[in-house]
Amino acid sequence: MQGITQQRMAQKFWVNNYFIDVSRNQIQHQQQATQLPPKALKVLEVLASRAGDVVTHEELMDIVWGKSIVGPNTLQRAIAQLRKAFGDDSKQQAFIKTHAKQGYSLDAHVRWEDNAPAQVQDQEQAPPKTNKGKRFGFYLLLFVPIFFATVIAIKSTPTRFDRLTPITASDEQEFNASYSPDGKYLVFNRFVGQCLSHLWAKDLSNNQEVRLSRAPGHYNGLSWSADGSQIALVLQSSCESLSEQPQQCWQLQTLDFASAWRGEPNNALRYDCEQTEISHPSWLNDGRIALLRHSNGPNSTPNLIIHDARTNDVVELELPIRGRLYSLDYSRATNQFATTSIADDNQHLLSRISINGELVSEAQIKRLPHHSVYDDFPIRFAPDGKRFLTEVAGQLYFLTKNGSLTLSHTDSFNGLSAPIFHPTDNKIAATQGTKDFDIGYVNLSGTTGDADVFARSTEVDANAQFQPNGTHIAFVSYRSGNSQLWLKDNNNVYQLTHFENGMRGILFSWSPQGNRLVTNVNHHITLVELDGSTSQIDTPVAVNILMPWTKTNTLLVTANINGADRLYKIDITSGETTDTGLSNVMWAAYTSSGNILYSDNQKDFWLLKDSRSIPLNALHNKLYGKRALFKNDVLLGLDADNQLWQYDITTNILTEVAQLNKDVIFVSDIRADEMLATKFIGGRRELVELTVSDSQ
Repeated sequence: MQGITQQRMAQKFWVNNYFIDVSRNQIQHQQQATQLPPKALKVLEVLASRAGDVVTHEELMDIVWGKSIVGPNTLQRAIAQLRKAFGDDSKQQAFIKTHAKQGYSLDAHVRWEDNAPAQVQDQEQAPPKTNKGKRFGFYLLLFVPIFFATVIAIKSTPTRFDRLTPITASDEQEFNASYSPDGKYLVFNRFVGQCLSHLWAKDLSNNQEVRLSRAPGHYNGLSWSADGSQIALVLQSSCESLSEQPQQCWQLQTLDFASAWRGEPNNALRYDCEQTEISHPSWLNDGRIALLRHSNGPNSTPNLIIHDARTNDVVELELPIRGRLYSLDYSRATNQFATTSIADDNQHLLSRISINGELVSEAQIKRLPHHSVYDDFPIRFAPDGKRFLTEVAGQLYFLTKNGSLTLSHTDSFNGLSAPIFHPTDNKIAATQGTKDFDIGYVNLSGTTGDADVFARSTEVDANAQFQPNGTHIAFVSYRSGNSQLWLKDNNNVYQLTHFENGMRGILFSWSPQGNRLVTNVNHHITLVELDGSTSQIDTPVAVNILMPWTKTNTLLVTANINGADRLYKIDITSGETTDTGLSNVMWAAYTSSGNILYSDNQKDFWLLKDSRSIPLNALHNKLYGKRALFKNDVLLGLDADNQLWQYDITTNILTEVAQLNKDVIFVSDIRADEMLATKFIGGRRELVELTVSDSQ
């Protein structure tokens, strides 16, 4: 008789960023587990096995309930339970879609834990007999060396953290954790609003929490003294409104921990208010405090200065490193500094430096294949000073002194940042968080200034743009797991691209004719046709920022050269790449007359005309954020108070257009009186601890 083949579904799988554990009847998201009835999860299994396809009511009833007698609304009730677990509902239908009089479909990215549904075969015919004695000896000789090699490999591989538990559980957002030197306390920021937070401490033995700061502030960079009695921090002046705070200043302060724990905070000013940014405070073994001073702006190499609180002296330590320094840490165990810097060829370097400024070692960081050449590697020393932690794209990595990277935790952990080792135990504290953005219409003739959301999802949706000469709306969404292009055509919303590692960020543009789109994939200009097919344009530069496509057959992009974003123009028909001569460019677009309108990293606007940059002084301090909109020689943007303005470059007239809702973060397109905008829906940041389970 023929063998009977059955398909067995995996017991664990992913739906977007939701982890499904069928064996436990759970849907897990952001370390929150939702229990569901087994039959509801069986419905989800069936839909997931045919993701994107319509599964009829009859099929679902037959597969899940078989010959059991159930009520008429049983299937609908299971669907409602699943939607609730996904933060979805019957109105939005972001995950599970209803197809009238047909059935349901799961419109999401599905990834099976074992990479593919397994196949099992039931054979009635017994397998042929073998000479077991001879085969046993052969397999033994083959297996023993492999076994010992595997044991040796396992012993030499660092143990990965496979358990993640929350440290904080308030309704607020927490971030920037720092263990005390004895590991008994954890100090962190608790968000208040805008850029402001309070400093809090948690007694890890009994979970008691105490507020340490008297007033909210923009606190950064916590560093404990060696004896754990004081904390060094940087306080930045309020950034709620650029119009109210045209100048920023920074202070180095110290906080007496015992007094603050008793409710008597009394911060001491160590380095007075300066208009030069300071960062990365590190309390040294000898009682001095090291920090970085950014004398020449945020995109230049900072200076390492050391402040002596006893004498109030400040000395500068010359660092023997190559490239632009962007991260600093200090090890008490070795009494050494470590830095990461980016060299001219976009290679990232890890350097260890003695307390006297002598180079101890230098290594090139060996980025993994899926890492961008523009990914930074901020570092934190391990307690023994022999290795480091770094973060890349929401995941945490061990970094060795020779520059090798290894993922420090289970693959499924995401959204992690600002890690720090526990001083004595094998654990890590980190910030974990996600944000939810949606796209919507803004009617300029209305009165609310708010965005009417469409194509709602629980992930990031952003940068919607009308199709020139067409009816589509293109936007970027992370709902399938990473950054992809999606299209809205009347009431239909569907995924257009399926790039393996997603696009770079949320930037893309329609062609001026509206017949194709362009985006940045793996630092290559990638053209996308409306049928989803793609083609790449080879260029001699690694594309960083893709600018709006406003000139037929010519694109503007930036590439990081010698630490600065340099602007290039690229002919898409030939790939010819021309340096415009402009550096530190944040945004740019061609005008109708062929000139280049651009903004530098200080957000001042300029017009490049006849090889000369003309300042547009009326736009000084007008742009908040990094997104501007340029259509028909009119520039639009939002200021710090979310006032929408427009500037006509032909008449040089600046006009205030409308007051937009505070949650509208940027406008991305306009057609007549209707705009497309991206709106902040909500976010969550909390402190978590990564540990190793007993089973490892």
